Amino acid sequence: MAVDNKNINGLDDVIRKLQNAKDYLQNKVPTVVGVEAVKHFKNNFQLEGFLNRVLKKWEARKIKRLGSTDNQKILSKSGELADSIDFRIQGNTIIIYSDKVYAQIHNEGGKITVTDKMRKYFWAMHYEAKQQSNTIAAEQYKGMALAKIIVMPKRKYMGDSVVLDEAIVNKITRDLDKILAA
Repeated sequence: MAVDNKNINGLDDVIRKLQNAKDYLQNKVPTVVGVEAVKHFKNNFQLEGFLNRVLKKWEARKIKRLGSTDNQKILSKSGELADSIDFRIQGNTIIIYSDKVYAQIHNEGGKITVTDKMRKYFWAMHYEAKQQSNTIAAEQYKGMALAKIIVMPKRKYMGDSVVLDEAIVNKITRDLDKILAA
């Protein structure tokens, strides 16, 4: 016995909703994942730490900033690093990235070899701090100018996060609920 779709009440509506859900999953979910990830990673700069299961705060600066930026958040002097976080979709992969050359060293920590250009900058900062009678900062910049290697502490802002995964699942679930309820 064949079933006539026209005799099943509401079947066309169910098929339409399922098609809309399929379209959402295939075409919109990668963008949802990218947007949620970028939002989460940028928020880590406001939190001054990495939010996974719990917030792991970043190590404080060793050198206090000169001028009016002393109370500014860590890794937020210009805001360029946080603003540089973006995403792109390549096939079935969502890539979250920063195009800043210094992004990786801040996220993972590591050692930096002091170049002549850096040394010149550190000496300039040393003299500026000295003029402002900031002897602590002056000595720290002098130490950096004389160093061969600077150890950059890990200040993770991007990576796997349970909180991010939950936010993505919650967003997709809400969107699918709206699609299927429409």
